[in-house]
Amino acid sequence: MRMTLMLPALLAAIGYSAAPFTLAAEPQALTLTQALQRTLQHDATLQAFPYQLRMAEAAQLQANISPNPELDVSLENVSGTGDSRGLAGAELTLSLSRQIELGDKRQRRVELAQHQSQLQRDNYELARLEALANTTGQYLQLLRLQNLQQWASDKISREQAVLATAERRSQAGNLPDADISRIKLRLIRSEIELTDIKQAIESQRYLLAAGWNSAPDFVAVTGDLTTLPPVPALASLQQQLQQSSALQRFITLQRVAQSQLRLTEANSKADIRLSAGLRRNEANNDNALVFGFSMPLTLSDPLAGQRQALVAEQELLATQQQQSSSALSLLVQQQWRALEQLRATVQVIQSRLLPEALQLHTLSLQGYQQGQIDLLSLLSAGEELALAQRDVIESQSRFHLTLLELERLTGQPITLNTATPVVVLEHRYEQNL
Repeated sequence: MRMTLMLPALLAAIGYSAAPFTLAAEPQALTLTQALQRTLQHDATLQAFPYQLRMAEAAQLQANISPNPELDVSLENVSGTGDSRGLAGAELTLSLSRQIELGDKRQRRVELAQHQSQLQRDNYELARLEALANTTGQYLQLLRLQNLQQWASDKISREQAVLATAERRSQAGNLPDADISRIKLRLIRSEIELTDIKQAIESQRYLLAAGWNSAPDFVAVTGDLTTLPPVPALASLQQQLQQSSALQRFITLQRVAQSQLRLTEANSKADIRLSAGLRRNEANNDNALVFGFSMPLTLSDPLAGQRQALVAEQELLATQQQQSSSALSLLVQQQWRALEQLRATVQVIQSRLLPEALQLHTLSLQGYQQGQIDLLSLLSAGEELALAQRDVIESQSRFHLTLLELERLTGQPITLNTATPVVVLEHRYEQNL
């Protein structure tokens, strides 16, 4: 889902740029690629996963270890009386024994450890997707505020031009002082609004930099929200959803539960112990070989309750997977329909609302200069134009944020599987800057 980023001719015609912060040459401008890479390198949650993966690998190594043989030494008939005085009647037995695991216990332990290791990787993938989505969302919010800053500056410029025109008319005696005050009041409110936006930008810079646990070292972000990328068909998104990390994790959880059940069944089978050794009888001056065999008698199943619990857990996971799949499918449909609605809204604003607001402002300004309309009508026309311009920014921003949510649900395209990460996202928001 790539998009060609260029400023629409309509917005250029009304003297307003919806993407003023194209600071590719600015050394302190942050690109989306840089923001995502910093998140991957310094996010506190993601930094813990390499250690957890090493622990999972150690668990696999431990699961593959078989029981060690045991050396048994026994000395009998010592320090007694009569023929057993001292060591005269001593019997020394030296034997070596080993436990033989039955029921493929070692194989089941290894299988469980492997699935648990895969579960750690699934958890990492989900955490990485969440971290990247959060960073991208903060990035888009900052980009939106930068556009609003330019919007507020353009509105102030228009109001200053109206004030200059009004002051010329006032000097000629054609305008009361109350109208001058009304324009100044409107201008002051616009300047306060611009100040609020600048403060919001400063706060948003810190929110974005919090993704990599540092203070912001950039003054702006680069990007363009004006062109809306095409959205895949709903059927395609539903197919991608079935391969998403969230649903794949349920499959891994079921495999873990199944492996635990198999291991429990294997552990319910008793192991045997074989031993062999040498016995020395001092009284008779004889040596002999000894052999041993032992196996516990399992008159009742000691793991019956645990096995039933694991069966119930498997059934629960299957139900949760089905419910999650249905819920995510509904969310994908909702976000997809919201994207289509937002695209239609932006098209209506750009093709109908903005041209009408621009024409109204132009005619009102001409009429005011010629003395055909009053100041309130001119100010109202300017407000309509400003609202239409802001509606473009807000609708485009909501489109991209909704698209980001859709990508987070399906796992595309913010999954970094290639050697050149975040290519899709960078192309979406930063191409042709």
